[in-house]
Amino acid sequence: MKQTKQVVNVFLLVTLCLAGLASGAESGASEAGGGFDWRAFLAPFHTVTLHLPIGFVLMAVILEGYHFLRPSIQLRRAIGVVLIFSALSAVVVVMLGIFRAEGGGYEPETLEEHRWFGIAVGGVTVIAALVHLAIFRKVPGKLPLSFYRFLLITDMVLLSIAGHGGGNLTHGSKYLFENAPDWVQKWADSSKKDEATTGLASSGTYGDLIQPIFEAKCYQCHGPEKQKGDYRMDTVEGLFTAGESELDPIVKGNAVESYLVESITVPDDHDIAMPPDGKDRLTPEETLAIMRWIWDGAKTE
Repeated sequence: MKQTKQVVNVFLLVTLCLAGLASGAESGASEAGGGFDWRAFLAPFHTVTLHLPIGFVLMAVILEGYHFLRPSIQLRRAIGVVLIFSALSAVVVVMLGIFRAEGGGYEPETLEEHRWFGIAVGGVTVIAALVHLAIFRKVPGKLPLSFYRFLLITDMVLLSIAGHGGGNLTHGSKYLFENAPDWVQKWADSSKKDEATTGLASSGTYGDLIQPIFEAKCYQCHGPEKQKGDYRMDTVEGLFTAGESELDPIVKGNAVESYLVESITVPDDHDIAMPPDGKDRLTPEETLAIMRWIWDGAKTE
């Protein structure tokens, strides 16, 4: 009982510290007139830490399966330790994820879905750890044991859904099948048609040449799931609407004045270079094709 209370106190302490950091950073920034933003600093660490609860929960499930075949007290204690780390890391990842979401640049509906599945993962992981501590202080009955194992299975399902949603936000909805065989890609495309692309030509100069370039090199950050810099390229309206830069991305008939052309032609280490460092830049042929398309009037019909 004493051990359970100690672990509960640790959970509460971690949660309260992170919540206090969040509210303190927000109020501190407003009082200082835009001072150092701890939320913005910590937000990218969501990507670094999100694999920790995945690994810990998976490890707990594997150990639980092995314990089912070969029960031992030592293994049961090890599972308890793994679940404690699962719960602690899940709380941290959820809080960092909330910070990350505040940065914007993501499709709201997909982001909201990912947020709630992530919170559900954190909650179920903490509950599973506490239930394990509570019921295994003595030989558990069948009902508590079944409930505990149900929580583990539910946690794995939620983790899979939340992880896939995070992948969609980061890499786009087609990232799972982009290197799949042709028949798999055709099946995936036919099973999920994106209504947001209506209005873009499927044939002609744009549909045959320009749109495939944008889809391969740009939609990952400026597509239906994610809009970095508030700029979206998979719709006609979004393609010609300025984002955070407030500069016209495409000036029909004038590639020189188009911010899009500037961003794809500056050196890789430039702040506005697109795609950014670490992602495949456009080839010279692709860049020239986009420039010719803009000089010719940037037609999407």
